[in-house]
Amino acid sequence: MSPVPEGNAGGVERFCWLLSEVLQEQGWRTSIVGPTRQPGRWTFRLGGSPLLWSLSTAQAVRAADPHPDLIVGNGFLGLGAPRGVPRVQVFHGTSAAEILAARPSLPRRDFLRRLFAYWPLEATTCRAGHLAVVSESAAQETARYYRHRAASVIPNGVDTATFAPRERLQARMRLGLDGEASYALFVGRPEYRKGADLLAESCAASGWELLHAGARAIPGARQLGVLEPAKLADAYAAADCVLFPTRYEACSYVILEALACGTPVVTTRVGWTRTLLRELPGYEALCVKPEVSDIARRLRGLQGADTSGLMREARAYVLEHNSLERFRADWLVLIERLTSTHLRRM
Repeated sequence: MSPVPEGNAGGVERFCWLLSEVLQEQGWRTSIVGPTRQPGRWTFRLGGSPLLWSLSTAQAVRAADPHPDLIVGNGFLGLGAPRGVPRVQVFHGTSAAEILAARPSLPRRDFLRRLFAYWPLEATTCRAGHLAVVSESAAQETARYYRHRAASVIPNGVDTATFAPRERLQARMRLGLDGEASYALFVGRPEYRKGADLLAESCAASGWELLHAGARAIPGARQLGVLEPAKLADAYAAADCVLFPTRYEACSYVILEALACGTPVVTTRVGWTRTLLRELPGYEALCVKPEVSDIARRLRGLQGADTSGLMREARAYVLEHNSLERFRADWLVLIERLTSTHLRRM
């Protein structure tokens, strides 16, 4: 179950396509389904959109032919999906924590509508099957906000063959970039939650040029557009750093991909990054508060600094814990356990 079953631009959507490929390699027939109905004006105003999306996605699951032998839901999606079928409900963080992090950017009415629309819905769906989360921080959130502990923690995985170190000058030539400039790259949607409001001012204050890979333009940034994986790997290699001052994250593909490429990521101490800091305390040198002054200070200090040793360690950690091979192995073990247990009970 995916919010946008026909796309793979967002993190949840990418996860669905990756897991689908893993299952297909094992001989499964897979279908990715999502909401079949969109809310009307009053449904939206009254905060009923998430419930409508969740129920209509479950309806798509029930209509599947043949009926599924395994259901993988995501977050709030799938209320009312068939029972008696092995089910994993995956949480890529929680809407409750995400909405609270975005509160300063939301009008009060919009904040309350989102909070009361998602909170009880996710508190229900997280109990719908085996609860798997993508980071330790997400596990803490489901326990805190929904009073339900995760059964499995399986971090996101990235293609460490595509996202690998590349020669910087050649990558810059392929993207038409200046070989001598200092570039900070932001990848993704320019949202308040991801710290997009801090990017241009921080770069201007520290003498860096801002690059943006994504669909929507950021004022003051050089737009690279939406990049397919090989071009995105070039963008990571071309940048002196990836700037990702997110206010909320669970397990960001951007951070994992950049570290796999050996590119320093200036980011905040949230989500999966807290796990990295526990295993690699030296990465504190690249962590910031989501504030322009702190980001600009860190960017100025990064110019000319030797981060090669730290990045080798960070890349090694990603290769060990967040490769596609590790992702594949962890998910296949879980699915085998759930489906074999189900068969024994029949």
